[in-house]
Amino acid sequence: MHPAGKFILSVLIVWLGFGFVSLVVFLQQLFMFYVVSFLMAGIIVGMDMMRFSFLEEPAFLKDYASMLYSPLPYLFVLLLLPVIWLIMQGMNAAVKHRSARRGKMAEVTVVLGEYRFKAAALMDTGNQLKDPVTRTSVIVMELQLLKPILARGEFEKWKHMISHQKIEELEKVNKWKNRWKLVPYRTAGHDMKMMFAVKPDYIEVQEDQSTRTEKLDTILLGLDPHSLSSTGDFQMIFPVDALQSSKGNSA
Repeated sequence: MHPAGKFILSVLIVWLGFGFVSLVVFLQQLFMFYVVSFLMAGIIVGMDMMRFSFLEEPAFLKDYASMLYSPLPYLFVLLLLPVIWLIMQGMNAAVKHRSARRGKMAEVTVVLGEYRFKAAALMDTGNQLKDPVTRTSVIVMELQLLKPILARGEFEKWKHMISHQKIEELEKVNKWKNRWKLVPYRTAGHDMKMMFAVKPDYIEVQEDQSTRTEKLDTILLGLDPHSLSSTGDFQMIFPVDALQSSKGNSA
């Protein structure tokens, strides 16, 4: 029952389960063993407290405290094992999914007249949106990125114009007068729409885990009034073929 004995037992369990490759790897495995063990213990204790709340009459704090030190029913622990496994699988899938998505990210710097701003972009192979006349690739960008550089009330006017497809109102927009484009597009199950796009001076793209920066001056910024990521991981959707074409031309 001594903490030293518990530590020695945990070291033995990790060594028997994973072997010993190097000290660094072994310490990482030991750390993860404790993280997973405390996570599982927390789930079991939490579910047991819920069980106690349903079965018992309204209790005082001291009753809950005494319950924490009482033995857990073995059947209850066994029934919780599938629940814990499902929770762990869900967490593992979420981490892998997010890691895979983060592995396809890039930092994009936009130069638009006297303005310069940065945003995180998702590198998307499925984004094939192009201007049908010039065949220029289109980056889908959150309109929110332009809010800091727009005058008071102008952002809301633009958001209303883009959200409700008010094409006739584009003639009243004086900012970046000669930079605007209307790009037709259609998504599955929807009719043809127009994307309001603006032509930047150029953009700089730096992919994750890369020190090289690509510069593109033939690109359009398609403005989307909604958030592109529910978790806020990115504010742009970047067409991969535009970057590949740029690399091919520079080569």
